[in-house]
Amino acid sequence: MIRFWDGFLSALAAIITLVLIGYPLWVTVSGLLAGLLPVWGWGPVLGLGFVGVVMIAAFLRKAARGIHPMRDRRR
Repeated sequence: MIRFWDGFLSALAAIITLVLIGYPLWVTVSGLLAGLLPVWGWGPVLGLGFVGVVMIAAFLRKAARGIHPMRDRRR
C-alpha cells in the first residue's frame, strides 16, 4: 500500500510540475508569437521547457516504480 501511495504522490508531483511550468511557458510563447516580447525570449523559454521535461520525466519514472517524490529509493 505504501508503494501505491508513494507512486500517487510522485504522479501528483508530476502534474503540479506540469502546471507550474506549463502555464508560464504557454503565456510566454503566446507573447513571443504575438510580438510582445523580444526574440531573445526564446532562450529562457527553451531552457525552462527542457528543465520542465526533465523534472516531469523524473517524477513519472518514480511514480511508475512506486518511489516517494522526495526519496531516491523505495522504502
